[in-house]
Amino acid sequence: MLSRRLLFPLLGACLLAGLEPLRAQEAWTHYRNGRYGTSVDYQEFFEADPPPVNGDGQSFTSPEAKFSVYARLNRGGETPKSYLADLLADADYAKTTYRNIAGNRLTISGYRGGNTFYEVYLFSPRGVVHALVLAYPTQHQADYDAMVTRMARSFTGP
Repeated sequence: MLSRRLLFPLLGACLLAGLEPLRAQEAWTHYRNGRYGTSVDYQEFFEADPPPVNGDGQSFTSPEAKFSVYARLNRGGETPKSYLADLLADADYAKTTYRNIAGNRLTISGYRGGNTFYEVYLFSPRGVVHALVLAYPTQHQADYDAMVTRMARSFTGP
């Protein structure tokens, strides 16, 4: 028979092990923009906001996080390098901690207020810039890391 000194901690550990975050249990779904073909996988706990009139993308929110996926014409001939320079000149990007350019893909992340931001931009040879922009509470960053990684890997634009 287990002593009470061992029973209660063991019971507590078993209960805590069963309380994994809801995010880990959520199903995934897919969004694809009909106008530009921009697409991303995301967890179903995000709810779609009303779509913009121009049909260039979609925003999604949850109780503590949000993301947008959209595209726009690249009329100025921007490149990942020139766009990164523009972003870093903006005060909203003062606490950037990560930036990477790999071919036509720009990834940038950091902190803004109490949130972590993570943004990916794809510069299509078709003259379109596709964007995935996420913001979530920095205090829960470890909870969001795997989700953000999966979203970023699934993010595409023709």
